[in-house]
Amino acid sequence: MVWKTRPRRLRWRLLVPMAAAFLALWLGTMALFTNTAKQELQRTVDIRYSEILEGADFYRQDDLLRDAAQEERAESRNNISNLLSREALALIDIAGSGMAIGIRDEKGVITRTQIAWGSGSEGDYYGESQRWFLKFDDALDGQGHLELARWIAARRTASDIGFELLPADSGFSTLVPMDDTYARVTGIQRPGYAIVVQKLEIIRPDGTVEAAFETDFPGENSITIEMRYLWVQSALLANGSEEKQMARLLANFQEAHAILDRNISGENPAVRTEGGRIWVGGPVRTQMWIAGQCDVDAAVWEQERDFYLRTLIFTALVGVALSWYLSRKVTRPVENLSRETREGRCREDGPVRELNALAVSFNAAQDQLAGQLEREREFTRAAAHELKTPLAVLRAHGEALREDIDAQKREQYLDVILDECDRMSALVGSLLELSRLETGAGLRREEVELSGLVRAVWDPLALPLERKGVSLTLELEEVRLAGDRERLREAAGNLASNALRHCPPGGAIRVTLKREGDRAVLAVYNDGEPIPAADLSHLFQPFYRGDKSRSRDSGGTGLGLAIVQAAVRAHGGECGAENTGSGVTFRLTLPLDG
Repeated sequence: MVWKTRPRRLRWRLLVPMAAAFLALWLGTMALFTNTAKQELQRTVDIRYSEILEGADFYRQDDLLRDAAQEERAESRNNISNLLSREALALIDIAGSGMAIGIRDEKGVITRTQIAWGSGSEGDYYGESQRWFLKFDDALDGQGHLELARWIAARRTASDIGFELLPADSGFSTLVPMDDTYARVTGIQRPGYAIVVQKLEIIRPDGTVEAAFETDFPGENSITIEMRYLWVQSALLANGSEEKQMARLLANFQEAHAILDRNISGENPAVRTEGGRIWVGGPVRTQMWIAGQCDVDAAVWEQERDFYLRTLIFTALVGVALSWYLSRKVTRPVENLSRETREGRCREDGPVRELNALAVSFNAAQDQLAGQLEREREFTRAAAHELKTPLAVLRAHGEALREDIDAQKREQYLDVILDECDRMSALVGSLLELSRLETGAGLRREEVELSGLVRAVWDPLALPLERKGVSLTLELEEVRLAGDRERLREAAGNLASNALRHCPPGGAIRVTLKREGDRAVLAVYNDGEPIPAADLSHLFQPFYRGDKSRSRDSGGTGLGLAIVQAAVRAHGGECGAENTGSGVTFRLTLPLDG
């Protein structure tokens, strides 16, 4: 099946690929820009990892705690967990990426970051009563984390990412409302004054109870503590409070914690790790892991999205405008040329060289076609003229035969009719012969010795030459070629008859045949009146004669030279005529390779 392309205007044919080229250029430029931005962003990520690693001294268990009680050490680890959880927000601004940090101390105990964390105390502030560390990750699933984040977002201050509760007599000047509201926390106690929160309630001064959240996390020996000071944070609120952003942050933090778990267990290395590091300044051996879920590609798109859109719109506008302008510059000359072709004549001095060449070819073709049409009209007029006279003679004598005339006149009239019929028959035969030669049909090629053929043409003309007193000179080289013997003989014969007809009595005819390179050249010269220059280029046209009256006394029907040209062209040759001295020379050129 052949698929056909629907034709479109040239302007659109040019506009579409040019616009596509601009789009491809934009894509290539943006690809280079994106690669550079990704490399720069990756350096930023690496720097943030390095900053956390370099600040690890702050979180190590120093020598003062080496001999401390177990509960004191656990409390220190819980405090470090809260501090590290805040540090784990280092990648939040890079496409909402998540981070998890784990530290294994010299006792082999691992302290890690949390997604949600907090602290509180029963007294006014930490300095006056025991601080409790609130842990939410063990009790919350993904949906629980989202619900807690929504609750915090509805009540948090504008300057922080968490919910803060301060007693009325705390003396702090903050944006947090301070009254007799307190929090009731129920959960499972863990070492170091930590509580895995199962239930969190806010008690207002008027006695109303607001349930923050409640889980079915299992555990025995739950305790309930009333806290006048409370601070709860969630990493999901570090980059805005929109639902879509919180869901993305949750997924990234969960994946970062999963990477950390695999790294600690030795199952799979973390994205970033520093293992077995011995910190300078203390003899304690510790180990630290940093795992991150950071999609640099998404981060670059998020940060540079407006730039991409602006440059795309700008490139599209410039590309379309420039493509439209250039396509018009190209198509306008084509459209002008198309319009001029309909008018029949094209400018040859346009702005596009190739179109000028096309215009020249079109004009030449128009001239050639006009010439052919004129020749066809001339041929038709000439043929009609040639047939008109014998037909008129036939009709006149035929009508005369219908009358009662004597036998002698009847015989004369019949002779005239027969003569005219023979003349018309010869004319029609010549026309058919010319048609066959022009179509190249009927050629029977064989090896022809051309000099012998020319001699055979002139030998029968010896008596007419003698009666007219015309001298003949033959200068013939032996030349062989592949051709149709009869057609070549006819061509040579027509040239001989033409020379004898137009050579004056007592004149001379000279015939030469010679080889010139890969061609044979036959030239027939005869004395006589020169041919007008305007007629030389028309001599080989059918029915053409310089005598516009077309009197039979000045020549034949005008098909002889046309048949000569047709025969020569059928063999791949050329013919021409020129005035030479006191006469005219007709020249035929034939290829020797057939």
